[in-house]
Amino acid sequence: MVEATVLNLVIWLPLLGAILLLLFSDEQGSNGARGWAAVVGAIVLVLAIWLYFRFDMAAPGYQFVSEVNWLRSAGFDFGSSYIIGVDGVSLPLELLNALLGFLAVLISWHSIQHRTRLFYALLLILQTAVAGVFASLDFFLFFLFWELELAPMFLLIGIWGGARREYAAFKFILYTLFGSAFMLMGILALYFNAGQHTFNMLALASQSRGFALGLQTLIFVLLFIGFAVKLPVFPFHTWLPDAHTEAPTAGSVILAGVLLKMGGYGLVRLTVSFLPQAAAYFAFAIGVLAVINVLYGAYLAMNQVVPTSRQQDVKKLIASSSISHMGYVLLGLAALNQIGLQGAVIQMFTHGVITGLLFMVFGLVYDRTHTREVVRMSGLAQRIPFISTVFIIAGLASLGLPLLAGFIGEITVFFGAYSSTSTPAMPVLTILSAFGVVLTAGYILWLINRVFHGPLSEEWAHHELPDATPIERFAVGALVFVIALVGVYPGILAPMVAHGVQPIAALFPS
Repeated sequence: MVEATVLNLVIWLPLLGAILLLLFSDEQGSNGARGWAAVVGAIVLVLAIWLYFRFDMAAPGYQFVSEVNWLRSAGFDFGSSYIIGVDGVSLPLELLNALLGFLAVLISWHSIQHRTRLFYALLLILQTAVAGVFASLDFFLFFLFWELELAPMFLLIGIWGGARREYAAFKFILYTLFGSAFMLMGILALYFNAGQHTFNMLALASQSRGFALGLQTLIFVLLFIGFAVKLPVFPFHTWLPDAHTEAPTAGSVILAGVLLKMGGYGLVRLTVSFLPQAAAYFAFAIGVLAVINVLYGAYLAMNQVVPTSRQQDVKKLIASSSISHMGYVLLGLAALNQIGLQGAVIQMFTHGVITGLLFMVFGLVYDRTHTREVVRMSGLAQRIPFISTVFIIAGLASLGLPLLAGFIGEITVFFGAYSSTSTPAMPVLTILSAFGVVLTAGYILWLINRVFHGPLSEEWAHHELPDATPIERFAVGALVFVIALVGVYPGILAPMVAHGVQPIAALFPS
């Protein structure tokens, strides 16, 4: 089947490109490395778009499936096979990964000047790891791809990051390994209790849904902790601001845009789908964590714009806003109905595009000013009007302005959660979470006004601040286009997501 072959290319072509890139000779230079990574990324993006429009909305279940008994043929038959496929939940995230992977190469075109071959090779390896996570239908394969992501992100932060890059890199990997340990225990508990001697997700799902509530609860907690670290969920969130703040722009884009979505994807695909009784049992607790994430993340972001704050770090503000907006994913998850789950997945996609754009555009500001401190910026729109305009668009999308992508995910989550019967407290939890929209509007509008409007700061009055280059304009313009497209025509995304979450929602009676 052609589509299955294309899906394999979407996964493995970046890794092959990275290997060939590392074999480049030094004479080919930085421009050769950039060009090669851009070509590979562009091909993968075109293939992902083609798959997206080849998806058959009338066919149930997973599509573009391929299976190879790779480990059995090697003599290690413990029930694992190379099985990949996508549905309406995973395919939009595959497209998101391909889009941000390509644009991360472009946005680094001028900012990365040393060890460029290694930098772009790591970006490509990271793209393969994430694509594999979203497509895996075998738990062992899923875990291999999950762990493959660690090394390239660790190196991206540790080599090309800011002043505290080593601290941020080690904190990132320690937290993620902590979560991976719990996730592995949950996977093994599923494997041994299913009694089928297989890591096949489809086979394990049918078995695990029949587990006793006590066993489901235990496995649910183990898996939930593993995915909660990556999302991140309070109190496992503290690695995120440091990693975002110190990472290079491309690292922040990938981290916020797709790596956090690995946690949300795992919660939707594995915990809720595999362990429905435990999910219903913990619905109230998940809803409470959603409210904490939304409001506490917004508080952390607000703390970056308080005039008396000694921090006022723009990247830390955007990172904290990610914690808040991932709370809406948890709220949709706690709803345990089709509208709520659909909103959670849409929120993952739209947040990836919007926050990826915020980090891209501020990365352009940082390249010109070499500071992240709000107090040192004022009136920059006078010198960099294109960059300022795009940042304002991204900020308005982040606060949920109608006709931009951020609105559709949040409003769908709110409708699904408020009407949910998963727990009697859902209407109250929904109203409390909705207050996060007000807080988001507060810190985003304050940031826009403080950095880009008002009189030009004396520090930059006599400095050259060039506006975006053509490559940078194309990179950020592509995300603006997606934000506007999904905001004006959500039908390009919502029906596919509904197709994916419908079998999961059917596990829970209304």
